Amino acid sequence: MEEDQSAQSRTELYSRLEKVLGAGSRYKIHHLSTRPTKSDALFAAAPATRPQRTKCESHFLTLAVASPSSSTNSQTQSGHVFAFAIEVLVYTTSSLTTLFVSKADSTGYLSSSPTKSSLSPIRPLTSTFITWLAESRQRPGIPLVVSLFARAQDQYLFPGSVDHGAKHVLDDRQLVKWWCKTLDPVLRHDTADQAYTTRAHVIVPGFDSYETTQFFPPSYRSDPPDNRKWRHGHPLLDIAPYPSAPPRCLVPHFPDDPKARYLDELDAEIPDSQPSQSWFSPSKKGNGMWKSIRTLDQFWDTMAFRQECSSGRMVGFIWLVFTPTQPTIQSLEDSVTNLTPATSFNADDLLGADQIFSSQESLGQAAEVKKSSPRKSARRKKLTGPIIPRQPKIKSTSSNLSSKSFKAASKEWPERGRGQILLDHASYTRVHDLLLRLDFQDIGAATSSTRKWLGEVTAITTPTSDWGKEVVGAHEIAEKKSIAEGALPSVPGQVNDLSSMLVRKKRKNADDGAQAPAPAEAPAVNVLGANMIRKKPKVNKP
Repeated sequence: MEEDQSAQSRTELYSRLEKVLGAGSRYKIHHLSTRPTKSDALFAAAPATRPQRTKCESHFLTLAVASPSSSTNSQTQSGHVFAFAIEVLVYTTSSLTTLFVSKADSTGYLSSSPTKSSLSPIRPLTSTFITWLAESRQRPGIPLVVSLFARAQDQYLFPGSVDHGAKHVLDDRQLVKWWCKTLDPVLRHDTADQAYTTRAHVIVPGFDSYETTQFFPPSYRSDPPDNRKWRHGHPLLDIAPYPSAPPRCLVPHFPDDPKARYLDELDAEIPDSQPSQSWFSPSKKGNGMWKSIRTLDQFWDTMAFRQECSSGRMVGFIWLVFTPTQPTIQSLEDSVTNLTPATSFNADDLLGADQIFSSQESLGQAAEVKKSSPRKSARRKKLTGPIIPRQPKIKSTSSNLSSKSFKAASKEWPERGRGQILLDHASYTRVHDLLLRLDFQDIGAATSSTRKWLGEVTAITTPTSDWGKEVVGAHEIAEKKSIAEGALPSVPGQVNDLSSMLVRKKRKNADDGAQAPAPAEAPAVNVLGANMIRKKPKVNKP
């Protein structure tokens, strides 16, 4: 049953891709993913709390085209060469689902394909895949976030691909604009139930609110002024598990992320923290505050001076936030359950629970005051009768309430959104590292590297001899010719007159009314009389 639902989900993905890819173009899609495995928490644990139980699954999608250097049989794996690949990591907790676009890269061999298309497949493929993956990972009443950072680089996944010259590498400004335009269809995708409100947030360190709007997609101008889909800023206070916790607990920690490296450096300022425990709560008695950075605004201001953002380049951080219109009762219970600390609270501790997150500055002081206050001795009832010893019980691996709520919220791994090939974490890391060691410098080496990578995946698992799916684009592109190319806009029933298009209308004056007056007769030419012409006096030279 699961295999049928997973196959139907992949068929839906292929059908969507065929609708957005150029008509007549042929590509081969390979999609592999991993099972959700235990991962480090995205957000640092707040003081006196446990890190959120987090699971992560990886998705890797490749786009291949027929290679001209191979044999004429383009239906085999040896006849294809990679043109594009994207990696998406899906993080799941009891209160949030995060899709992090880890890497995306192209090889530049689209122009070498025998079936060329005037429509590049990279942007529609990326938008469709992220939309399909977000729909399959949406949970009722649970917010979903699509997050990425745009940083210009010659190559991410295909070594040597920048050397052959056909690869088009975008600069930093172009890349941020490209990602905003690519993610806009994901943000505006119509869902059947309309149970989510969508909003996009963009931060470019060093750019203010007005300067950031230049990166927004063109659809930004068509939105109502009071309800813009794209905004300058971050949604961290809305998606963090503890919005009133210290700043280090509000910034997510993604792999190979510029702000993640900055977080690691700032965590060294916290006293009583060991390197192996710097990502978690530094101390159950500490307040978790940095010494130099006290607020999120200061964090983003100083990010502009980091090497990744100040060495002649710019980095854009983009979030798409899907907020449920009506959270479920289960999600509200989970938000209360997540406040369960590492050590059990008694009645006195629960009275001071609000103080833990009400003030970031007084976290350490509250702990010391609580320590000095004597506890009242509770009266115990005198026990009588025979003593019956209890049978020993084996303690489960996780006894806190947050683990139970996590299992209840996540339930089962959904069949939708799975790849054609399922790998464990170790095997996925193996094939991912193999791709980074291959060579895509020329078409021959790229074809051989593609065949080697696909063969490695086949050797690890037992798929069909030719795994992957060939899709044929069906999107018709309306031919548009500009006036400069000789095409004139036509109106049914009228004849295009070039002379009327070349007449330049006179601009109205500010004092003119809404309707221009009728043109009067042309006045006669003024002729100056002879008595009005003044001659220049002669000057006698000595």
